[in-house]
Amino acid sequence: MRRIPALDGLRAVAIAVVVGYHIDSAVVPAGHYGVSLFFVLSGYAVTGSLCAEMDRTGRVDLGSFYRQRVLRLLPALLAVCLAMVAVGTDWSHLIAVLGFYANYARIEGLDLERLTHTWFIAVIAHFYVLWPLAIAAIRARHRTRIVGGLALAAIAWRAIAIEVMSPGWVYNATDTNAAALLVGCYLAVARPTTWRFARWSVPALLALMLVPAFGSTGTTVLWGGFVALALSALTVQYALTGPVWLANRVLLRVAELSFGLYLWHYVFIRSDIALWLALVLTVTATTASWYLLEQPVLRWAARRKGQARTLPAL
Repeated sequence: MRRIPALDGLRAVAIAVVVGYHIDSAVVPAGHYGVSLFFVLSGYAVTGSLCAEMDRTGRVDLGSFYRQRVLRLLPALLAVCLAMVAVGTDWSHLIAVLGFYANYARIEGLDLERLTHTWFIAVIAHFYVLWPLAIAAIRARHRTRIVGGLALAAIAWRAIAIEVMSPGWVYNATDTNAAALLVGCYLAVARPTTWRFARWSVPALLALMLVPAFGSTGTTVLWGGFVALALSALTVQYALTGPVWLANRVLLRVAELSFGLYLWHYVFIRSDIALWLALVLTVTATTASWYLLEQPVLRWAARRKGQARTLPAL
């Protein structure tokens, strides 16, 4: 699938607001909605790639897909976990993180401390396992109808879950976050016409993240998630038009480092050190992870397949 730089730039915007939220939720009270944007982007990128492969070859190479995602996620995640062990983190936390059930561990009340943010990676991992199987089973002519139906069902379930499940379940569980992922998946298969007003979606989404009411701990924040989801879908539509400002070098560089940045920033920000030092250590660890671990692993995998180094969409 053709790489669209503006989508990477949008990923940089998402990581920026999430980091801002973790630094000071009083300044960016609803920055957690950046995660919804991540999910929509992931659903779009992964589905587009899988459908392109299906149309080109008639099948999904599941072994290759899973191998690429493991190599993209596990090395950097393992490095963070080893660093946490070195500073005394309980092994039970690492089992939940590396077992990719940190989201459900949180629901059950396990305090993952400086690894709390890995609940997001667990949701993404579950999506990676299940979605390629679904795409491989859906015929091309039925994609729009079936994926659209799944997206509507996921949205309906999230609305029901707000009333019948705990807030922790709605926020962390894979089944409730499937709504954002599947909206992204639907955009990839339906490719709806971009509305003219979509260009206002990015500032509207950022403005939503500044509303204190959506940073509360009640159901308001959960219902507000539907507004964030709609705006996230519009921002992806907008990015597909190729706006130049979303494809500038700074945003693209941040997007390239975004996975390591997401992993490391929370570790240092939640440490008992000065904020300036936490930010310096975050940049240092993220850069080291990219150049000393993530890139070498990608190059090694590419050499084994005789291909140019590629960066799988998260």
